[in-house]
Amino acid sequence: LQASVFLEDALEYRSVHHKTNDFALKLYQWSHSAPAVYLVNVTTFLLLMLAFVEEPSSLIWSSDPRRGYTRVVLPPGYTEGVELVCLVILCIDTIVQSYLVTKQYERSFIRQYPWIAGGYVVLMISFIDVVISLALGNTVYRIRVRRLFRPYFFVQNTTLLKKTLKAIRNTLPEIASVLTLLSLHLYFFTMLGMLVFPHTHVHINGTHHHGEEFNNTEWQEYFKTIDNALMSLVVLLTTANNPDVMMPSYSENRLYALYFIMFSLIGTFLIFNLLTAIIYNQFRGYFKSSMQTSYFRRCVALSAAYNVIRSELHDGCTTDSKISLTVTIEVLANTCMQPEKRNLLKQRTKPFLQNNVSEISYGEFCCLFEGIDSVVNATIQSQATVPMWRSRQMRLIQRMVMSRYFNLIGNLMVLLNAILMTVEIAIHYEESFQTVFSRLNIMNYIFVVYYCIEQVLKIISLGKRYFCTLSCLYDGLLSIALITVELVQLSEFGNQAADISTGLTLWDCARIVNILILLRLLRIIPNFKPMALVTNVMVQIIRSLRSFMGIIILIYYVFAIIGMMAFEKAIDPPPGLKPNTDYDVITSVPDTTLTPPNAYKCGTYQQLEYWANNFDDFAASLVVLWDVMVVNNWGVFLTAFKDMVSPWSQIYFVAWWLVSAVVCVNLFVALILDHFIDKWEGSMQAGNVRRGTIQSLFQRHLQRPSDECIQDELRKHPNFVMITF
Repeated sequence: LQASVFLEDALEYRSVHHKTNDFALKLYQWSHSAPAVYLVNVTTFLLLMLAFVEEPSSLIWSSDPRRGYTRVVLPPGYTEGVELVCLVILCIDTIVQSYLVTKQYERSFIRQYPWIAGGYVVLMISFIDVVISLALGNTVYRIRVRRLFRPYFFVQNTTLLKKTLKAIRNTLPEIASVLTLLSLHLYFFTMLGMLVFPHTHVHINGTHHHGEEFNNTEWQEYFKTIDNALMSLVVLLTTANNPDVMMPSYSENRLYALYFIMFSLIGTFLIFNLLTAIIYNQFRGYFKSSMQTSYFRRCVALSAAYNVIRSELHDGCTTDSKISLTVTIEVLANTCMQPEKRNLLKQRTKPFLQNNVSEISYGEFCCLFEGIDSVVNATIQSQATVPMWRSRQMRLIQRMVMSRYFNLIGNLMVLLNAILMTVEIAIHYEESFQTVFSRLNIMNYIFVVYYCIEQVLKIISLGKRYFCTLSCLYDGLLSIALITVELVQLSEFGNQAADISTGLTLWDCARIVNILILLRLLRIIPNFKPMALVTNVMVQIIRSLRSFMGIIILIYYVFAIIGMMAFEKAIDPPPGLKPNTDYDVITSVPDTTLTPPNAYKCGTYQQLEYWANNFDDFAASLVVLWDVMVVNNWGVFLTAFKDMVSPWSQIYFVAWWLVSAVVCVNLFVALILDHFIDKWEGSMQAGNVRRGTIQSLFQRHLQRPSDECIQDELRKHPNFVMITF
């Protein structure tokens, strides 16, 4: 049992510093089993999703306050009850984890296990806050600070997410140095702008007019005060207000363009790209160091498992430095692991069995687990056999379907269907082409019949393998959906499309399914080597950077909650723009012509009708944060909240822009570059690799620790007896 647990630690890059008595080992296996991990993950997910349904609820058709929709509000205590259940489950998980770990050296528990200790603090705050909410009610108690701490559990239960956060923390000094340089750049050009664009101007002929305002729009709009000038230049860094900020002065004198061009050249194109380069260099180094630490834990766990097998199971080995292969296979059989990894280990032990090898050394034992993170060919698909037909006709059909020309014809039919669908959509609303449209609509049934016959032939030829292949299942489900929609449309409307005055029609649904079928054309990519390599790299990046996506979710969640606390109901339309009737959420459609855009200045929050961009609920807050991160027109939000709330509100949006658009986006670019370069250099050329972990990305750069370092780490375990091998 102990050897199996240590092997599981090695496969999952976990530390071996946990209790090793029978009860603790069984509890440890249970806490890391798939059902327990799934329960904790679902609990964390539900806890995060409560933000959408608790007061103020996001269950409303539109976040535009002018619409007058009624929010769906759950009865009091419902969300708090669900939250209490989630907190109890997470509390039990935290208690179990703290019981299982062991203390090393003289270090305190808090210093050695800060995440577990922090979990107790967050749980205590959350329980107290829930009790206050139940006592006062969410209508009175709007702060609910526990919502800010909910992402903590999401991070605590994700090892790679914690590593990414640690790498970001270690990279912050270099990021801070570049941001300091950026601040000096902004300060210099802000002061220069206050002098270049004063309250009074000099005429082109050089005569100065005291007290006379000549073409003073630049000063009035963008450089009237220091904070106004600073915010204008911050927005200009993202090019969101370019060339608007330049045009008033540029219209007076073209030489003023040099000021804005120099500002953008230095800030946008030099400092920002320098930031990307520094983040790429530093973050990659720190992350590689973190991966080296994980690899060290794997080596320690493998050594621990080897020592347990050698010391506890006296299996009659003739050499003290070797262990029985039979016992090793038994331990592997009792170890929980993914089916792909189990089959890979079986393949690696077969040569020993075929050569009648009864004992393996420590080096051979470790070699079994080398490169195990790169999963090989799909085992489920290979185990599903193709039927062997006795009939000559059936064998002929099978050979025809298995040939590459069958797929070629299928892709050609999909391409023809795409051309037909494009023409149909183009003439759908043209009354003069209705006769042509009706004839083209008949051809759709030809493609439907072909897709039906194609899938039937594949099922006959592939048998069980058809249902084990994702591409075949995808084609089959879409074909069934297309056949169903087309038959319903034929029975209801005949050969004509449904009434185009209504919303989404059956004809539209059929075309949507057709568009999904067009994705089959992506299968021709492997026939073009450069395109196939780029596509494989893109897929690997998406799979390996899930931990970084967790960071994005984390910062979105925290900033959305802070935005709701600070700006809920801050954006309120003028009384004359509000509807006088409470509309039913489902049946009635409110008046959509409430705001006269011409009543406001062009380019403002009101004139652009951004009323739905607010912090009145969690879902709306996420959309606002996305709009600001994209930075297009984000200066509109700065101005609107400055005028309606406070000038200090701009700090929130600038902080979000720095964290999301400057730091996180650059980190994401750096990781993509790192991953792409590594794959391009040859790691993706192995045709049998389907997917790998993020550790496999750095596999070529990892160095195996020395045996002395491994033994020193094992000696720190208080319940483990070290035997030299």
